[in-house]
Amino acid sequence: MVCTWCCIRCRPRYKRHVDSIFPVDPKAGLVNVEMQKLTYYALTNPRKLDRIGNYLADYLRYYVDHRRNDFAAISMRAMEQLLQACRSANINLFVESFLRMVQKLLESPEPSLQILGSTSFVLFANIQEDTPSYHRRYDFFVTKFSSMSQGGGQGEESRRTRQAGLKGLQGVILKTVTDDTMVNIWDEIHLQKIMQALLFNIHRGFSSGDGSAPVSPWDQGPGEQGGDIDPDQLARLVLQDLVSRAAYGHVKSLMKPLLHFIDHHRIWVPNNFPLHCMRLIMGNIRMQNSFIAVAQLLGHLDEHKEGAAKLRVSLVEVVSQSVTLSSAESITPTILEMFGSLLKHLKMSIATCNKPGAAPEDVREEGEFQKAIVQSVESFTRELQIYTKVEVCTYIIGAIPTNIMTEEDTQIERSFLQCIMKITESINSTVDPTTLPLLFPGSFLAPLQSMALSDCPATRAVIQQIFHTVLDRSGNRTKVSPNVELRDLIEEGITFGAKKNQDVLFFKQRGQEIYFRVYEGLLKVDNNLDNYTRTFTSAVLWCIEIPSDEVLVELIHMVFGLQDEACSNPRSNVNIIHALVAAFLVFASRLSQNDALYQHVIEVNGRRETDKPHLLPTTALSTIVEGADHLDTTKDVEEGLGPYMFDATVVAECLKQQGTNVERLSDPYHYKRTAVPRTPESTHSLKLTLANDGVYASEIQTCPMEEVTYDSLKLALQNSQKLGPLNGSKERLLNQESYEECMAKSAEKREKMIALRQQVFGNFRNGDISPTESTHSLIDLDNLNNLSIELPDMFVY
Repeated sequence: MVCTWCCIRCRPRYKRHVDSIFPVDPKAGLVNVEMQKLTYYALTNPRKLDRIGNYLADYLRYYVDHRRNDFAAISMRAMEQLLQACRSANINLFVESFLRMVQKLLESPEPSLQILGSTSFVLFANIQEDTPSYHRRYDFFVTKFSSMSQGGGQGEESRRTRQAGLKGLQGVILKTVTDDTMVNIWDEIHLQKIMQALLFNIHRGFSSGDGSAPVSPWDQGPGEQGGDIDPDQLARLVLQDLVSRAAYGHVKSLMKPLLHFIDHHRIWVPNNFPLHCMRLIMGNIRMQNSFIAVAQLLGHLDEHKEGAAKLRVSLVEVVSQSVTLSSAESITPTILEMFGSLLKHLKMSIATCNKPGAAPEDVREEGEFQKAIVQSVESFTRELQIYTKVEVCTYIIGAIPTNIMTEEDTQIERSFLQCIMKITESINSTVDPTTLPLLFPGSFLAPLQSMALSDCPATRAVIQQIFHTVLDRSGNRTKVSPNVELRDLIEEGITFGAKKNQDVLFFKQRGQEIYFRVYEGLLKVDNNLDNYTRTFTSAVLWCIEIPSDEVLVELIHMVFGLQDEACSNPRSNVNIIHALVAAFLVFASRLSQNDALYQHVIEVNGRRETDKPHLLPTTALSTIVEGADHLDTTKDVEEGLGPYMFDATVVAECLKQQGTNVERLSDPYHYKRTAVPRTPESTHSLKLTLANDGVYASEIQTCPMEEVTYDSLKLALQNSQKLGPLNGSKERLLNQESYEECMAKSAEKREKMIALRQQVFGNFRNGDISPTESTHSLIDLDNLNNLSIELPDMFVY
């Protein structure tokens, strides 16, 4: 290889310096003195760097081909020292020769040379370059390092080869990910190779039981990172580094190889490895991009919609765990699309369970899948803002079938309501309570109230429970129940909410409708114990959360409406209605701290306890608990319940003494029904008023309407800059004459047209002209334009 025929003194100086660095015995290593001379010569003569590199590359090629690995290592060490000594401005003259030497080492079948080439490349990757290189390519290195990382075998040599390949991939990432002029490692081809190599090593270490993460990543020096780390731990570090560098548009490219790897190796069940990988990704991805990875998982779930239930359960669990690790800052407007995808899979699972001939095992697995989806919905909304949670609840309740006709529709309704329950449980967990207008926008409150009157008692009970979770901002829902002793009803340590102007205004707008829905729900004869107790709790919670006289009066008004309805129209649940009236009034008396009212309520309840115990809550509700039929009310109807009823006049007088406005209590409890849509309401809110209501009419502010006249329209047209000047006599006439004059002239033409029409119709009736005969003789075509009113194009009608 070396030119021995040429005279030594005739050889170029850079060649003589290169020749002198090689020792006679390779065990002696690089001749340091001569290496220092070569380095000094290269720095003082930077134009010779390219030739020095080519000459060293020739040496390396010769030694590798002749399998003289010791001298090949010496050549590479000399090249590394020169590379580190070069200034960044001159490094491009030397890098091409260096990379050719690294490529030659990697192409060798010898593992030791491959490891040497990987170490040299990592050293080069840690060198900062000021000037870009547009012709340099790293495709070969991506392919080769990926291949080295997936080497088989269990020996130490195989482990070191895989470790070298991973370090090489780390160097490629470090060198190319921040430079757009280099090879784009985010391309599908390159990223597929890199992710395949990383996941292979992670899965290999995970399967062997070594799932521990490295203690301190990237704390080694240049060229030595991961030197003593096992390949699986080093692969985790490289993956974390790669994920942390991924921009918004790269997350999809990153997730696709991961999902393909898991599918190919069929390791979704059990999902330990997918969960481990997603923890690595979600823990290192940029916060604003984390939900993109979750969206990719949901898209992958769509691809497996026909797959086994166990696989889908595992995938949904991975989605749920990934969401808990994501950042709330990454939430995008596509959040509703994600919920739509989950609800779609929930519907499909329910449809599968209701197919004729479905196996019990399949139904059980689908049930687990449905539970996993509900849990995933809860995880999705855990970090959302309150208004976003309410929007999601509105979206879900709008997806519930409006006409429940089959068992499948019933199961869909039940599952969707369960999702809403999971979401609403976290709404009032914040330190600062939210105002009711934010918790109950019209688009959410309207469908809730509509479903509160559903024909299914179970649905009505769930809706009331949703009201509890959203409305209860002070933690009182477990302390309020009608099925307790009346004297102990209010002694439960109830915490009353702070009075907020927004809440009071909200109740003025919607309070009558809210309590009328409670009124209708309590009168349903197919109610069970949950329906009565939960509806009672909802009505009481409104008073607790809005400590205002308006709410108290509206509650008492509804209570006497219930009492009047129970007396005038006896039904099977009349005893329960009377018992709930007693419980409501005990609560109202203690809430208002009105001793006179409380005394009246205690007197009536005392008479009931002596003569009519079935009209008290503990007795009336116990008939439902024990499964007994409702008590016979025939005797009560015959004898009358006058002494055992509450007097609305006495109650109104007791409240009036405290300065409460009780005008509404003197009116019968009627309500002007307005259809409540199941779709999000329009921008104009529904105005729901009682037929006899006029209390708040003066308080409703409306926008003043501007009076529109002919003069104002004409003035607006004159001031318009978009219209050109008026031309023609008719336009000038329009601007000069008044509106009355124009109408008078138009009336004359109108009378002529009416007379002509009557003449034509008269001729038809008298038989003077046939229907098919031409009527041109009756109409002067030349004067046809006189039958119409000609106005300029700008005329506003």
